[in-house]
Amino acid sequence: MIDAEVQQLEERVQRLIAAFRQARLEQKRALQERDRLLALNAELRRRIEGIVDRVRSLESESEHEA
Repeated sequence: MIDAEVQQLEERVQRLIAAFRQARLEQKRALQERDRLLALNAELRRRIEGIVDRVRSLESESEHEA
């Protein structure tokens, strides 16, 4: 009887360990995806700011010519 209970506990511990490892792996992947998206967002922000600066420059040039 004790052996069966110990066996059940060992199986439960193994399942918990496996679930913990899976959760840790998923967290690592989520953090990597977050970092990738943050880098992409920063690059897009830089490009948009460059376009806005260029448009302002063109508007300024056209105002001086007019």
